[in-house]
Amino acid sequence: MDTQGAKNRLSGKWHAVYRFALFTCFLDAVWGQIRYSIPEEQEHGAFVGNIAEDLGLDLDKLSARRFRIVSGAKKQYVEVNLENGVLFVNERIDREELCEQSLSCSFHLQVVIENPLELYRVEVEILDVNDNSPSFPWTEFNLDISESAAPGSRFPLESAQDLDVGSNSLRTYLLSVNEHFFLDIQTRSDGSKFAELVLQSPLDREQQSAHQMVLTAVDGGSPERSGTAQIDITVLDANDNAPVFDQSFYRVRLAENAPKGTVVIKLNASDLDEGPNADITYSFSGHAPIKVRQLFSVDANTGEIKVKGVIDYEKARMHEIYVQAKDKGPSAVAVHCKVLVNVLDKNDNLPEVILTSVSTPVQEDAPPGTVIAVISVMDKDSGENGNVDCEIPHHVPFQLHSSFKNYYTLVTCDFLDREAVAEYNITLTARDMGSPPLFTRKTILVQVSDVNDNAPHFKQPSYTVYLTENNAPGASICSVTALDPDSGQNAYLSYSILEGDIRGMPVSTYVSINSDSGNIYALRSFDHEQLKNFQITVQAQDAGFPPLKSNVSVNIFILDQNDNPPVIVSPVPINGTAPSEAVPRSVDAGYLVTKISAADPDAGQNSRLFYQLLQATDPSLFSIALYTGEIRTMRQLVEKDPTRHRLVILVKDNGQPPLSATVSIILSVVDSLPDSQPDLGDLSPSAHHSSNFTLYLIVSLGAISFTFLVAIIVLVAVRRLKGRTPNKDSNFPSMGGCCRCCSSSDGSTTTEVFKKSNLNVRMSTGASGCSETSGSGALPQVYCYKMCLTPESSKSDFMFLKPCSPVMSVQQNNAKSTDYLTSGWSALDRNELSNNRATTPSELKYSNKEWTWNKNQRNSAYKRYSSANMEGTLSRQQKYDMEGFSCSVAPQYWTWGNHMNDCKMSLQEEAAPNYSWTPKYTQPQSEALDYQHNVYIPGTTSGYSTLKLAPRGDLDVYNTFSTFGKKKRFISNYEYSFEQEDGIISNSIFHQPVQMCAPPLLELCSARPAPPAKEKKTSIMALIIAHLRTRSIVAALSFMALWGFALSITRYSIPEEMEEGSFVANLATDLGLEVRSLEVRKAKLDVIHSKNYLDINKDTGELLIREKMDRESICMTKTTSCFLKMDVILSNPVRIFNIELEIMDINDNAPVFRRKTMHLDISEATPPGERFSLTNAVDADVGANSIKTYYLSESKYFNIDIQTGSDGSKYVDLVLGGNLDREMQSVHNLILTAVDGGVPPRSGTASIIINVLDINDNAPKFSQPVFAVNVSENSAVGTVVMTLNATDLDEGTNAQLVYSYTLYTSEKTQELFSLDANTGEIKVKGVIDYEDVQSFEMFIQAQDRGANSLSGQCKVMVFVTDLNDNYPEVTIKSVKSSLSEEVSVGTLIAVVSVSDRDSGPNGEVELSLNQQAILPFILNKSSEGYFELLVSRPLDREMISKYEIILRVTDKGSPPLSENETITVEILDVNDNAPTFSQSFYTIHVMENNLPGALLTSLSAFDPDLNENQYLVYFIMEKEIVNTSMSMLFSINPENGDLYALKTFDYEREREFLFHIEARDSGVPPLSSNVTVHIVIQDQNDNTPLIVSPWRAQGSVVEEVIPRSTEKGHLIAKVIAIDADSEQNARVTYQLLQISDASLFSLDQYNGEIRTTRMFSYRDPRQQRLVIVAKDNGDPALSATVTVKISTVEHVMSFSETTELPLEYDVFTDLNLYLVIGLGAVSFLLLITILVIIVLKCQKPKPKAIKIPPANRNSVISRNSVISQRSSTIADSTLISSDAYWYSLFLAETRKGKVVVRQPIIPKGAGYFVSSIPRSIGPSETTDSRASTLEQEPRRELP
Repeated sequence: MDTQGAKNRLSGKWHAVYRFALFTCFLDAVWGQIRYSIPEEQEHGAFVGNIAEDLGLDLDKLSARRFRIVSGAKKQYVEVNLENGVLFVNERIDREELCEQSLSCSFHLQVVIENPLELYRVEVEILDVNDNSPSFPWTEFNLDISESAAPGSRFPLESAQDLDVGSNSLRTYLLSVNEHFFLDIQTRSDGSKFAELVLQSPLDREQQSAHQMVLTAVDGGSPERSGTAQIDITVLDANDNAPVFDQSFYRVRLAENAPKGTVVIKLNASDLDEGPNADITYSFSGHAPIKVRQLFSVDANTGEIKVKGVIDYEKARMHEIYVQAKDKGPSAVAVHCKVLVNVLDKNDNLPEVILTSVSTPVQEDAPPGTVIAVISVMDKDSGENGNVDCEIPHHVPFQLHSSFKNYYTLVTCDFLDREAVAEYNITLTARDMGSPPLFTRKTILVQVSDVNDNAPHFKQPSYTVYLTENNAPGASICSVTALDPDSGQNAYLSYSILEGDIRGMPVSTYVSINSDSGNIYALRSFDHEQLKNFQITVQAQDAGFPPLKSNVSVNIFILDQNDNPPVIVSPVPINGTAPSEAVPRSVDAGYLVTKISAADPDAGQNSRLFYQLLQATDPSLFSIALYTGEIRTMRQLVEKDPTRHRLVILVKDNGQPPLSATVSIILSVVDSLPDSQPDLGDLSPSAHHSSNFTLYLIVSLGAISFTFLVAIIVLVAVRRLKGRTPNKDSNFPSMGGCCRCCSSSDGSTTTEVFKKSNLNVRMSTGASGCSETSGSGALPQVYCYKMCLTPESSKSDFMFLKPCSPVMSVQQNNAKSTDYLTSGWSALDRNELSNNRATTPSELKYSNKEWTWNKNQRNSAYKRYSSANMEGTLSRQQKYDMEGFSCSVAPQYWTWGNHMNDCKMSLQEEAAPNYSWTPKYTQPQSEALDYQHNVYIPGTTSGYSTLKLAPRGDLDVYNTFSTFGKKKRFISNYEYSFEQEDGIISNSIFHQPVQMCAPPLLELCSARPAPPAKEKKTSIMALIIAHLRTRSIVAALSFMALWGFALSITRYSIPEEMEEGSFVANLATDLGLEVRSLEVRKAKLDVIHSKNYLDINKDTGELLIREKMDRESICMTKTTSCFLKMDVILSNPVRIFNIELEIMDINDNAPVFRRKTMHLDISEATPPGERFSLTNAVDADVGANSIKTYYLSESKYFNIDIQTGSDGSKYVDLVLGGNLDREMQSVHNLILTAVDGGVPPRSGTASIIINVLDINDNAPKFSQPVFAVNVSENSAVGTVVMTLNATDLDEGTNAQLVYSYTLYTSEKTQELFSLDANTGEIKVKGVIDYEDVQSFEMFIQAQDRGANSLSGQCKVMVFVTDLNDNYPEVTIKSVKSSLSEEVSVGTLIAVVSVSDRDSGPNGEVELSLNQQAILPFILNKSSEGYFELLVSRPLDREMISKYEIILRVTDKGSPPLSENETITVEILDVNDNAPTFSQSFYTIHVMENNLPGALLTSLSAFDPDLNENQYLVYFIMEKEIVNTSMSMLFSINPENGDLYALKTFDYEREREFLFHIEARDSGVPPLSSNVTVHIVIQDQNDNTPLIVSPWRAQGSVVEEVIPRSTEKGHLIAKVIAIDADSEQNARVTYQLLQISDASLFSLDQYNGEIRTTRMFSYRDPRQQRLVIVAKDNGDPALSATVTVKISTVEHVMSFSETTELPLEYDVFTDLNLYLVIGLGAVSFLLLITILVIIVLKCQKPKPKAIKIPPANRNSVISRNSVISQRSSTIADSTLISSDAYWYSLFLAETRKGKVVVRQPIIPKGAGYFVSSIPRSIGPSETTDSRASTLEQEPRRELP
């Protein structure tokens, strides 16, 4: 502690008593208060007042009485000069910073004077000066004002702020000169000023879009100050200008077929407004028709009109587009313009090619000039673009002939050959004359039909077949193939084998052929040995008519097969025994013994034989020739050879596989041969028995031959039965003698043809040249027609159709079918024919049952009689009776012609004159012709011809014509009538001015002869032929004339929607045609590009409605005229009439609006006269039937204006007639009616719904002008004060209100309360304090969000309710934070003042101490609001070192509020407590052999004092043990009490130590205590056992001698070992480590005795060696060993013998030597130690009292930390010591009378310098010093 602190402590008691006396004297004194007023911003040192004079104080005692000022402000603004008592300004005072905007500004001072205590209150008032200029929050304000704002509109401006108050505050505002605005200055309730900008005259953004003004705020100071801000006013645009187009009418040109996206025109409308008001959108107006909307699009943003659809000049040449432009502003008004688009024609339509009639296929023998197709072309373009030219390639045998404009015929120009080209793809190119020209290509497929003009031919001229014998019967041996270049039935080939004989047998018994495939089959198994080869002739015949055929030779060779084994011819076994031969013994080598002969019926290699010797008795004796079979000897016979030899000979052929035979020969060896030997060549072989295999072959061959023979017989029988002629008595009419059908040959030839064909056809024996089909029933061939043309007919356009071979009659079938061959070519069976026979011979009736042909019949008939596109079936039914003759025309399939022979027949002259032909069947009227733009070409009489013998002798012929490309079949029967009087056949057609018939030769072939008639009558056929011949040339010329006539157009007009069957016109009359010629010439109505709405009644010639016609669906475009174009086509000759039928409109369609409901949005601000486009109605009718006018339902606000477009269409606009008010009526419902001009008129209606759009014409209104509400102070933030509700009659954004404060509301109010802009809720935003403000005024406006927003105002009064919300305040005026624990009772600790901002009971406060009963303090009220805190009882720091004194102040409010203030008082320590050890006695166990300097333990003492009073130093109290000081053995760290051993202890020498340790504090005076320490040395196993017996010199082996007669258990020796250790470490045990014989000796573990375990035997060696180990019981254990050598002798001297021997004892054994050396060393050490102690004792001086001055922070004597460097060096009596030896050095130096000083090394913490200084030069003595070797420094933290 410093000197000043010591003085304070000495005078503390006196001061306390003095202050207490003063307090008691002035307790009731009255407080005084002084008030000063100074202006703000005074400089430092400015005079305030002489406070000492004002308080009447003595200037000389101000310092002594500790005059001081306690300021309540945060800063010490004023200060007192204690020399003169003047109160002066210490720091510049800013009133605005100190008191903000408060009108009065002051701060209080507390003057405190001690000795005695006096308190004074001083108030300093700060006066305002005009040092602040008014300032705006921003230097520039931006206002957005709509140009539609009404004059008088007010716009609040931001207020300027002036920090000064009173007259220096803001006084007024000034505005720069402006013609549109002026300034209105208002005063708030708190006196503040604010300004509003008032609009004086209307604004126009288009004239001036921005205004700039300067707003100046001026205060009332002198001189006055001002601040300025610039006001930038932006005039917002109002939608007061409508868009304007550059021009109201535009005219543009557009090429047709312009691509989609092509810009037609870009419209441009301008708007003087800006922003959304000038953002223009373009769209179609309501006048734009749907067609225009489909073709064009308008870009809403750019105004570009683009092509959207396909622009077609042919549909519309002009388009009117109505476009409107409308801005995006509110109450937008649309403006309109008209765009007229003229379409420029382009050559964009390809020519169209229409095949009116196509005849395909065409026969390959068709003559040049044959018409193939009739073609019409057209082009929708006009002018040169519509002129079309046609052409075909030049390399095809066809030509185009143009009859008249746009009509062409395709004809052949050369002969056709189907085999060369089977079909032609004729590309017809139609090219217009446009630029560039467009063309269309159409491919016409012309198929060439085949005629049988090619005979079959085989692939080879002849065939050679090699067949291996023994073939399987029925197997195919070869195949022949013939080719026919024809197609269809003409190419269908059948194969047959011509009859012939092979070895007297028919060829058919050998081979057969498949008639379809040509495969030849063998009917038998051939044998090469019987038949080597043969030849057959194969014929291939096609199925054409007539059939063609060709032959080919097939040579069949039978190849041999090895099927016969060799046959042994000689030698021949006799009676089953082997043949024998005799061989003379004397033969030489090569002797021919015999020859084996064999034969093989096979041929070639199969008959080549080989001979081999298979077995022999002696293989070396005989050999056989391989090829000849000669057996010869190979050597001479010897005696040893046997006399009998057996040879087995094998004969094998060369076949594959080879066959063989064997023969055995017995050779006998004889001495000599007989003279005559039989000639082997004369022997004839006897018949041998066939093997079983041969028998099986014979049986099989016989069975197969028999089976084949039976099959042939059955086949012949079946053919004979099928070939029988019908019964002559049959009721079926005879067909003999009728028709030779175009052939002059007899019937047998034709019959043979059919017999040889592959068709299932048989010829009738009664008919010559006529065939009938075989089936379940047969019908006779009825008629055969052929139209014979003249050579000149090929040059005309006539096409003569000739029926070829007739077929059977069928029932009429009206149904359409695609397979007419199956349905048309059917036959009746015989049973139905006989059942349906007529009852009289003159009439024959046939069944209506259809016949079905088989495949061959159908193919053949189709090939000969059918055509792909000519499938009409024509039939005639024959009827014959006695009085009349009827002849039915058989169904015909018409072709272009064939190569049939002419069939000529003349009618008998005796034909019956009264024969009448009448129609049996008529064509149904309901059967409509299937028109496909076909042209009917005249030129031949069809099967529908009706011949009538008129009374005048003319033969009427009613012709019908075959169609091309029709899928229809017509069956009609007519009966022909002959009158007896007239023999002339007339035809009304022949009487026309122009004849229709060419001069053909008509020849009829009848199936049977005509019945007899009168001789004067000529035959009908003769009349027809004669008549046709006379008129053929005239008809041809007439047709050629008609073909060149110019085409005329006949027009008719009819109204639409006529009923079916309605009469249109009489075509026959109008076209100059006879009615009956319509049927004959096959009149056809072809409607171009449309449905068949019309039909011709061929009976009356009338044109009738077939189907209702809707003009709107026929003419899709809305044109005034609508025509239906059609052609009337006649055949025989071809003539085409163009008909145009105008469809006249009727009023059958009512006007229709595209939208039934139209919605319009019209602003209520729209001025009267504004027009709105409405969607037009659409009327499909045209002309007068289209829309005439519009009507609108009654309305006082709206009317309509009807306008007429350039095309005559009506457009309607809705016109506003009066002002709208949405608040009165928001929706208007109108009905718009469109009426057409038809009779009766039709109308259509649409609903118009008009929504009146709101404008902001109603201001918001509050429910009352003034609102009053109470709110408690300190209401939580977010508390709702009230919710305002204003209403606006408008809607949408015009009715959306925004609440805000007006400028009348003070900024303080706005800071405390928040106003929700959307809901109008007023909420607490800040802290509401009743003590600050008792009420608030809020001026609130509600403003809508519409354009040109309107607002309404109200006033809200908020009254604050007072609450006890201010806590009492405790102010510590003066306090002592620390007290000495020895302070006296009554000492003043602190002066406290209390206050409360509340008033009344809420402001009355009481001060108390918390836990005053346990605190040694007391409160004493000194004056009003001031209290003193005094000490009430003694203090003790060791019990409580710090006091937290809580002062609690409580007011008397309800509920009461309280506040706590804590004073912390720290008790200072004095040295009044001695140190105490934790234990009274310490016992420390130390293991011997410890390291010097090792820490033994740590002793600690405790001192409850603090700081230096608590800092302890430890000492070892001196005590000598055997002249050895404890400080030599032990040392202790004086700072922490760590005890160290200074030497290594040996348990065997020192067992324990007992000494005292003292702990001494550093207080003044110091206090101390001591404790006893007992050191106990513990033993360690550090000594090995020492063997003392048996003794041995220098580690030699101990020898023992024992007699061999020693008994068991004899003690040989005893090993004794000692250990210097103690207890367990000294316990020794013995073990045998090594032994020569473990069974001979034993060792006692504990006493070391060596004894014998048995007696010695003669086998035991005489010397035994034992190694004994002595081991202690330590851990780890230590041991020693000794070797004992035991020798056995026969006799050992007895003890009596040895007593006489002198005892030789070596005193100096090893053990003794060690003991002597040790004893001497210890004695020497003990002597040295005693001498050292004596010397030290003699040199120890007398202790002196050393006065050490008080500790100084800068003193070199330091007791700092014990931590130092580990390395030590000594220089100049100064060393840097280590921890281990510092303490011993300290003790040693102290004993020498020196002072040990330790000084820290710089830098701090690196170590310490330790110096030993003699006491004579130590510090000087002082009165306040205490005896101590170390002086405490202030505590530091260790590094």
